[in-house]
Amino acid sequence: MTEMNTALRLRSSADGWRGVIGESFTPASAGLLAGCVVEVVANSPRVLVTHDGRRFGAQAAQAVVRAAQAAGARQVRLVPHLPTPTATAAVRLGEADLALLVTASHNPPRWNGLKVKAAPGCPPPKAVERATDELFGRRLQDALAGAGADADPVAEAEGGDAVVGRHIEEVLSRLPRRPARRLSVVVDGLGGIAGGPTARLCSELNWDVHAVGHLPAPDFGGLVPDPSVPASRRRVTGEVLDRGADLGIVLDGDGDRVYVVDERGRTVQSHELLALLLEHRHRAGYGTPRRGVAVTASAGTAVRRVARWIGAPVKEFGIGFKHLSPQLAAGLADAAGGSVGDLAFAEYGVDRDPFAAIALFADLLGATELSVASLLDDLRARVGDLSWFEAKVDGVADNAALREAGLKALAESRLDRSVSAVTETDGVKFWLGRGQWLLLRPSSTEGGVRIYGEFLAESAADGLAQRVVEAVGTGLS
Repeated sequence: MTEMNTALRLRSSADGWRGVIGESFTPASAGLLAGCVVEVVANSPRVLVTHDGRRFGAQAAQAVVRAAQAAGARQVRLVPHLPTPTATAAVRLGEADLALLVTASHNPPRWNGLKVKAAPGCPPPKAVERATDELFGRRLQDALAGAGADADPVAEAEGGDAVVGRHIEEVLSRLPRRPARRLSVVVDGLGGIAGGPTARLCSELNWDVHAVGHLPAPDFGGLVPDPSVPASRRRVTGEVLDRGADLGIVLDGDGDRVYVVDERGRTVQSHELLALLLEHRHRAGYGTPRRGVAVTASAGTAVRRVARWIGAPVKEFGIGFKHLSPQLAAGLADAAGGSVGDLAFAEYGVDRDPFAAIALFADLLGATELSVASLLDDLRARVGDLSWFEAKVDGVADNAALREAGLKALAESRLDRSVSAVTETDGVKFWLGRGQWLLLRPSSTEGGVRIYGEFLAESAADGLAQRVVEAVGTGLS
């Protein structure tokens, strides 16, 4: 492959392919990649195409449609601004065989990409991903040289409202009852495409809704469209406190990650939300996990302890829901989740779906009549008040270097003697006493090394997390 070819190639990520807009990501490269996907999948699939509000998203979606048609798709529908879980549900419900989504999800505005959802409504198998990546690499140079930018525009199919409505109705139909407790909620879409549809779901749940950041914006209103970033939760937190709302909900750019904020402005971490919903499903007598819970290596202790209490085995996998969906699809897990607002329950499909998580949370709040803060206080009292964090440092390292850097960081924090095990499911993870752990792994999209950890609150207050970040940073090349 030539130097130019390598520089312009979209990068395979934890979910799909990503690239910097105007560099590796262009309408031409998105179209080429989409054509490769359709060709590898074969069998003349029916394809659903959508895009978020990022720059060049609409143009890239047009190129994706034309490429899918040229690669042999027997039907291609373009429906703009569908949240990823809605497009995924369309595949799961048989409305399409393949969904091609022009989005970079939670990445900053300068990024865009392509996600792929295949039957039964999840990322494609690894073999399809590998074959697509190889074919894309071989064809990149010729396709970019002959990209047609002046083709006639592709007509849009039905409006997104109808597709979203079917998704909402399908989710609500799986609840044992329609929640009747009236609550006030602030929904923040962070300038992505999921704020409006999520506000609509909350209205169907009989909640009074105040929506912010619900109109798609190319720059996401100056925010990073990632609710796992504390700065991206400040607006919803402020709105909840100012309005005296019962809870806040914040989504990522394409709507497959969700965070909840309680009435005191505290964040319910992703693993805490999963733990609460697992326990509720168990107590309510429906959806009780028998085959277990699949989690990513960065998932926190709360879900592990609750799973143990309800008799559900926990299985750990690499970062990215593409590692968890196969467990749900094969019937090897009943629920799955990570650390970034990514949750799924088998009765709602085999990929993450915040619509399902919100509906289940509404059912929990209605059944208990408790506030979000009360539920969170009770969970933390039983699980242990552990403080979860994530950080990123520049550098490149293999697992051996990550192990060395991690041990150095733990030694400087006087935690090296607490290491009970080291695993390498994804990067290097150090298991410590009392539910504490530290994980170091290379970032698949933006480069550098991601650092995750969970420590006792008093340790975090003393600056342990910051010392870990500094020590790891100095230990990398």
